Amino acid sequence: MRVIMLVAPALSAVLPDGGARVDDARVESEEERLQAALALSDRLAAWQAAGIIDAPTASRIEAFEAQRPVADRPPGISVSEVIAYIGTVVLLVGVGFLYGTQYQNLGSAGRLTVIGLVVAAGLAAGELVRRIGATGAARRARAAGWTVAAIAAATWFAQAFVDAHILTQAPQYAGESPDNSGAIMLGAGIGFVVAAVLLWLGGAGFIAFAAAVLAVTTVGAFDAYQRTLPPNNLEFGWVFGGVVLAALAESVTRGHDRRWAREVLRFAAILPPAIAALVLSFNSGGEDLETFGAVLALGAFGLALVRGSAGFAIAGGVALFIVVNEVGFRHFAQSLGFPVVLIVSGITLFAVAGGLVRLLPRLRRPG
Repeated sequence: MRVIMLVAPALSAVLPDGGARVDDARVESEEERLQAALALSDRLAAWQAAGIIDAPTASRIEAFEAQRPVADRPPGISVSEVIAYIGTVVLLVGVGFLYGTQYQNLGSAGRLTVIGLVVAAGLAAGELVRRIGATGAARRARAAGWTVAAIAAATWFAQAFVDAHILTQAPQYAGESPDNSGAIMLGAGIGFVVAAVLLWLGGAGFIAFAAAVLAVTTVGAFDAYQRTLPPNNLEFGWVFGGVVLAALAESVTRGHDRRWAREVLRFAAILPPAIAALVLSFNSGGEDLETFGAVLALGAFGLALVRGSAGFAIAGGVALFIVVNEVGFRHFAQSLGFPVVLIVSGITLFAVAGGLVRLLPRLRRPG
């Protein structure tokens, strides 16, 4: 047992994913096989020389690894994958151009049809590549397709609600168009639910990013819709959105293979509410939100230590840097306190860098 515990981490450094089989993808290059075998042989010799394992154990490990193919772990994105991504971008640009230039001519049915085709294409592409194979490229392509589908679904619902004049308000100023922030809020909220479901199914960082963007859009549209609320009440909406993203991170993105999605959500759970607190603090009655933004940033560091999270740490560092500089410009720009604020900002960045030195490696190893 002791030998296994010592050998397993080192094998992870030599063989992709610890020599495990990843979705039945195999390395076909004999040169890569030879390089992996030589690397393993060198490690075994070093372990044996250090007295960690004996010669019979080293021979058994080498014989075991020689009897099975090394798991495939592509070093980068293939040419075909790049071409597929370029095709997707061209398709989306074409749809966006048609939607923007022919908005009135398309009519409500035409607009919804165009957006609906994008939703269907994204979902279909994700399902197609899932059936074709489960390689790294296929997983990335599925995540990209589902990300497009989630954002397009939010756009489809928002457009439908705008066309149906749901939650439409009179313009805030004379001569402006009607306020459709309520329709956008509903559409983005439904799109967020779609993204959360797809994230539960796929667990990819792309989809987590889409979920975070849709959550922020929902809360931002809520702010615009409830424009008469006091700043503290508006900040509550941002905090609620952050709590939802944090809960999503701790539930559907658990596991080492979903670590990037988890950290994206953790980052988005902290930074937008902190920035919103600073922005709202300019309004009458929201002066105490400056302090809240600083407390939120410091709390993110505490969460980073408890959860071992680089996402919380980066968000806390960025938020604290913004808070310190904003408060400095706002209150000490014409005094001796301003250079002190800059010094504190520099110390803050050094502290963030030191924390990331310890936290970032956790994203690259299981556990």
